[in-house]
Amino acid sequence: MGSILIVGSYGTFTNEIIHKFYKEKWDIYTLNSNKKSKKPAHVFEQYIFHYDSDSVRSLISSSRPDAILFTGAYDPLYKWDDKSMFEESSKYITGLNNLLMCAGMFGVRHFIYVSSEAVYEDEYIIDINEDVPASPNSMKGMTISQGENLSLHFNQVTQMEVTVLRVAGMYGIPADREACTDILSGICLKALITGRLQVNAKKILSALYVKDAVEAIALLIKAPERKQHLYHISSMEEITGDAVARLIQEKYSRQIDIVDQTVGLKHRTILSNERFCKEFPFEIRNSYKDVVPKIISYMNNHKNLFLHKDERYRGDGLRERIFRLLRKSFPFIECLVFFIPFFILNNSMVSNPYFSGINFYLLYVLLFAVIHGRQQAILASLLSVVGYCFRQTYTTSGFSILIDINTYIWIAQIFVVALTVGHLKDRFIEMKLDKNEEIDFLTERLEDITVINSSNMKIKNYFADKIISSSESIGRIYEITSKLDKAATGEVMFASLDTLSDIMNTKDVSIYIVSNAEYCRLASASSEKARSLGKSIPMKNYKMIFEVLAGKQVYINRSLDSALPMMASALFDNNDKMRILILLWGIPYEQMTLYQANLLTIVGALIYSVIVRDADYLDALANRRFIPETAILQEAAFRGMLDIYKHASEKGYAEQSVIYIQRDYRSIKEMSDTIKPLLRESDYIGIMPDGNLAVLLTNTNESESVYVRKRLEEKNITTYPEKEY
Repeated sequence: MGSILIVGSYGTFTNEIIHKFYKEKWDIYTLNSNKKSKKPAHVFEQYIFHYDSDSVRSLISSSRPDAILFTGAYDPLYKWDDKSMFEESSKYITGLNNLLMCAGMFGVRHFIYVSSEAVYEDEYIIDINEDVPASPNSMKGMTISQGENLSLHFNQVTQMEVTVLRVAGMYGIPADREACTDILSGICLKALITGRLQVNAKKILSALYVKDAVEAIALLIKAPERKQHLYHISSMEEITGDAVARLIQEKYSRQIDIVDQTVGLKHRTILSNERFCKEFPFEIRNSYKDVVPKIISYMNNHKNLFLHKDERYRGDGLRERIFRLLRKSFPFIECLVFFIPFFILNNSMVSNPYFSGINFYLLYVLLFAVIHGRQQAILASLLSVVGYCFRQTYTTSGFSILIDINTYIWIAQIFVVALTVGHLKDRFIEMKLDKNEEIDFLTERLEDITVINSSNMKIKNYFADKIISSSESIGRIYEITSKLDKAATGEVMFASLDTLSDIMNTKDVSIYIVSNAEYCRLASASSEKARSLGKSIPMKNYKMIFEVLAGKQVYINRSLDSALPMMASALFDNNDKMRILILLWGIPYEQMTLYQANLLTIVGALIYSVIVRDADYLDALANRRFIPETAILQEAAFRGMLDIYKHASEKGYAEQSVIYIQRDYRSIKEMSDTIKPLLRESDYIGIMPDGNLAVLLTNTNESESVYVRKRLEEKNITTYPEKEY
């Protein structure tokens, strides 16, 4: 039990939060800026102030809430329309800043900022986790993203805990037309109003029912502690416009027309809630397939809340059908009514010398053809023919009218005018409708082209940078890899780290030697991050990496798991056995491309060829480097290896420890046969100037060398710690 201040106008989201925390027996305070708001029954105290008001300081001081929930991206106060976009953005940031300042000043324990998927407006092919940087393009997206940065900054500079929640596509059953702000209720409202839906199957997103979102928020607020400051809350259920439209078409009682306007590139925005679900016992209980029919049913039963007066005839009830019939028949009734005055005028003006030349029936037909179109023009023509024939019967017989050629000329004249003008009017109406549809279509195309252009600009700028800097040209790669040729014998492994760091543009590189079919042992690493997997890697624990590498492919960490390297590549010998493992960390997401993977493969092959050549050279000099019939290095060769590892240790590329051994009465060969099985393949034994021996333990610190000394002493070999010589 505690107290919470909910900042946001009342709506579906806010009401659900109030209801949830009331059941949890929390004291609920609310802050909104609408003076007409009525306090809900479960609210302990309601405050009506602007978020940037000085009064916010007083209300926080008096209420002392345990937590403040800023509804932010889902606050109905912010309309985000084109006319007031800049004004809304300014109000949003200043209000949030004032709330954060006041909350930090009065020691509020926890501040929750509710964001949305609007901060991601680029194209993504994988689920978006919290490590992916925001990519807003619109004013709304940039404002919400700026709010995130502001909140996380307060988390660093104050004692207050601030949590940012990105809730993806939250929707609910709207109370009225103004509440239809989410994508699903908006589609349902459009179906109710127009009976026609335009869909784009290439836009993929996820939607989270408001009750599930509130449940997740409650879990986070009630938790005694939180491991992270940024979480995604998402249903992770893929939704497309055509799938929602088909569901509405299936569940709706009236006919819904679906117009497929699938254009542009595939646009997928799915937030990953893996981090949140690992930390909290959260489950999605509601699918859009179950909720959308409820939205449709509610809208049908409360049409007066969702339709304007001129839209309510669109229903399928008896009353609505009558209204629809009357509306469609009104032009024809109008045509019949107007025929009466024109008939009277024509009959009364026939004998008048001033108006006898006016053809009132022609004017009547022309009027309805211009205003309504061909159908009403034909009806007006028929009525005019009836009126004309009726007037002729005053002076002649019906048979005479039928055989009079002037009668047919007059009828032809009336119908030609009616059909011609009516056809032009109908064409004008059709062109207007087509124009509006084309405008809507081109508007969507323009949005897609804008997104595509944004992506193309990034690619263009990327390659422009590559051309200008030429950091990855053949000449540049040759310049870097040529440094390997100049590396001292035995130093190639460490020189390879510099090569990989320069070419792959990362400071975190590690190289492992595959010692057997189960383990890889660290040879060198450029940073603590690069050696975070440990000095020995069990292959079975990282199947997701080694299964890809076994197929001679580059592993790319598409899930952006921070515990795994961003990229990995393996180098194979002539017998297709894995020999060397290269791990890269700290690579930006936008550089995890096929191009970078191919580049790593090429550079790895160059490095492997140099390493093999270095090893072959050392093998060729084995009779000069080693004491005959032993695994003990000559004094000069051993001193050279000590210098190499000392230099690598100073650069942070490797650890090394030296153990000195007293020969006593044993021969060199006997000492070699005894010591070598107790060491790793990467360790070295050498002879010292005084005739005693020393062991160079690679990638081993002083504390770890104790275990080696113990093994040696168990064989009655006297050892001494590292010393100057």
